[in-house]
Amino acid sequence: AFVCSLAVSSAVYVLRPIELAYRSIDRNRAILVAAGLAAPGESLSDREIVERFLALEPRLVDLDTDALTTADAVQIGAYDYRAVFDDPGRCRPIEGALDVAGLGRRPQLMPVYVRHPGAGGASDEIERVVVPVCGSGMWSRLHGFVGLGADLATIEAVAFDEQGETPGLGDRIQDPAWTATWAGAPRYAEDGWLGFRSRGVRGDTGVHGKVDAISGATITTAA
Repeated sequence: AFVCSLAVSSAVYVLRPIELAYRSIDRNRAILVAAGLAAPGESLSDREIVERFLALEPRLVDLDTDALTTADAVQIGAYDYRAVFDDPGRCRPIEGALDVAGLGRRPQLMPVYVRHPGAGGASDEIERVVVPVCGSGMWSRLHGFVGLGADLATIEAVAFDEQGETPGLGDRIQDPAWTATWAGAPRYAEDGWLGFRSRGVRGDTGVHGKVDAISGATITTAA
């Protein structure tokens, strides 16, 4: 009985990351797109998504200290930062001028996903880092992922997996043709502050690091 229980417990622990990966297929698909491991709109089976997702190294970042935690993949997989947003007791307030996303608060811990060079991913070098992004839209809280290049300053890809915006307008945030315009945009302006922005003037190609706004509706565009 002891040997059998030990075997079952070991199997549960080993298979836990795979189980958690299957629970969040849509989210993991977006992470793969941001990581450059899947093309936008690519048809992948659940198994393929899980297999590719396991090539990434998940980590947790403590936003209070900027330190990477020592949590293992199972703990990170079980951590749902989106649920934390709904629990003020587990969040930190965002001071006025810093709250550009209109969230009001943020979790202390946030996940990041590291892609290493090579198929096995067993390397100290970093090829891409995927970070979650979120903000208040017109009708909903938007969630997605941004893939940063090895320099951590260039946006390589973006994918949004959760939104409740107006059909035909705000929901175009998931349009691959629009998200493709993010590629190559710098995170920072020359003064060192965040430089990536959406612009309201279509075709204004003279402003580097900006993408066309989703629509011409003032409120939707601003959100």
